[in-house]
Amino acid sequence: MTIDELRARLLKLNTEIELHREALKSLEQYKSLIQRQMNAALDPVARLPLEISSEIFRQSLAPFPDVGPLHAPMLLLNICNAWTDIALSTPSLWAAIHIIFPSGLPSRQGLKTLVAIWLQRAHNRPLSISLSGTDFDYDVVSIIWSRAQQLKHLEISDVDPNDDYISLWEGTTPGPLSSLETLTAHDGGFSPHHILDLLRLAPNLIECTLELDDIIAVNEILVLPKLHRLMFGEYGTSPRFDCRFLDHLSLPGLETLFVHAILESLLPFLQRSSPPLQELVLGDDSDMPLLAECLHLVPGLRRFEMWDSPCGLVEDFFAALVQSPSLLPQLRTLVFHIDENQSVDDISISFWTVALHALTARRTHLQVFHLEVPIGLTSSMIPAAEISAALGELAADGMKICINGSDGEWKRTYG
Repeated sequence: MTIDELRARLLKLNTEIELHREALKSLEQYKSLIQRQMNAALDPVARLPLEISSEIFRQSLAPFPDVGPLHAPMLLLNICNAWTDIALSTPSLWAAIHIIFPSGLPSRQGLKTLVAIWLQRAHNRPLSISLSGTDFDYDVVSIIWSRAQQLKHLEISDVDPNDDYISLWEGTTPGPLSSLETLTAHDGGFSPHHILDLLRLAPNLIECTLELDDIIAVNEILVLPKLHRLMFGEYGTSPRFDCRFLDHLSLPGLETLFVHAILESLLPFLQRSSPPLQELVLGDDSDMPLLAECLHLVPGLRRFEMWDSPCGLVEDFFAALVQSPSLLPQLRTLVFHIDENQSVDDISISFWTVALHALTARRTHLQVFHLEVPIGLTSSMIPAAEISAALGELAADGMKICINGSDGEWKRTYG
């Protein structure tokens, strides 16, 4: 064959190969379509009514979902067309988001676009938003504040509290946060002034958790009538943040307060607010007369807990329960965590005797008593046999009593 004939033959073969490739590509696409249709026909989720499949998807969400493709709801977009349609037809799937700064995306513009689209998919649903990191992108934050009226739950965290304070808006002051019900500010990286500004915008706030180190010097008293729960620190641990921030608040609806005790601030706060307090958790303080004065202002208190308590204060508290029936008449749960720095010798037979007298005096109302003692005290040392027997009688009458070491190595329960 001549060169021209070979070239012509080669061209023809290339043309036929391209035609076969196009045919194969078309067949692959058709196969993919049929496969998706079969998957949809076999997929139990796709065959369910939208409201049921949407609820199943909602149950897969974290409280504040990450924005990555390996986490729902973004993950749901990568399964099949049916799941994508369900996810995009369910605004509540997009009503919560956790945004980390820096995001790890190739560009800040990418995060800004993602957040804008995410929140658009939520339509007008109430929003739950978590912001954390060390380098807040205020273009993204401004998108959040543009939906201030929709914010229902807001959580902010500065993972490097040794840095300077992080601004919450950087020139973009949000409008009223009239729908905001819960606010959490972790790690102490935010200015108390900004937190106070945020509270001022949220008149319907119900629950607030703050970690604040500094004191602010303002004369304003902010009234939040609907705030029921205020915590300075993480529940279940010793309060680490003092309550001088209370100098700027009046909370007439407060039911739960968790705070490191500065009784000189707590007393005027209670006098000013007259709250229907049900639960009070305090950190270290040793002024029993001032503590008693505070507690007389909350006669409806049902649960009282103290952390890092000196033995002397606890003994004085037990004595006050015996001597003053008007002190906490509705008390149902009493918890003390004895200060780790207390000597084992400080918890003597007189301590257990006074404790027993107090529990006996309040046996008709008190339902739970929990005492956590220092590590150096062993279970064989507490309490004496006669005291233990009397505690057993109280337990037989229905009181739940627990005494344990702070290291968790041992626990003695009654009832």
